[in-house]
Amino acid sequence: MSNKNNYNKKIRKNNKAQLKIQQMAFMLVAVFLFFSLVLLLFFRFSLNDVGKTARELEIQKAEAMVVKLASSPELIFENRPNSIDADKLMVLKSERKYKELWNVNGLIVRKIYPNTLKSEVECKSSNYPECNIIKVFTDKSIAPVKSYVALCRKQNNENGVYDKCELAVLMLDLKEKIGE
Repeated sequence: MSNKNNYNKKIRKNNKAQLKIQQMAFMLVAVFLFFSLVLLLFFRFSLNDVGKTARELEIQKAEAMVVKLASSPELIFENRPNSIDADKLMVLKSERKYKELWNVNGLIVRKIYPNTLKSEVECKSSNYPECNIIKVFTDKSIAPVKSYVALCRKQNNENGVYDKCELAVLMLDLKEKIGE
């Protein structure tokens, strides 16, 4: 009888040990799943931040492109920073090769001050300089990336030739879309 009793005690101890092992395994699986969910949430939020940072960098790159373009030799007025030569812009309206060089869909320059015209008048060779918007490579009137510049040209009067500069906004329609 004592052998049978010892045997039953061993079986109960084995059953308890197996139950403890099963509980431990279940807890390990539960802890693993919990930390997996925590890591998943962490990566989701950190990747969201990466997306925002990428969009911000795209916008900064586009804004730098506008400033660079305003200072390019093809547009700059007499080596003055952030000043665009309106006469050069009028010539560039017919030059398509610059569209690929600058990697833009279009360039729009709108005079802001002094506003001498009541409505929007697109510049053409027939009405230049009595106009207030110059569109190069595009038909749009507005673009998402912009910077303020001086729009300058040579002007004649009774005293001779002088530089006439007006406040304008330079807008770029880039080939790649911003913030998508």
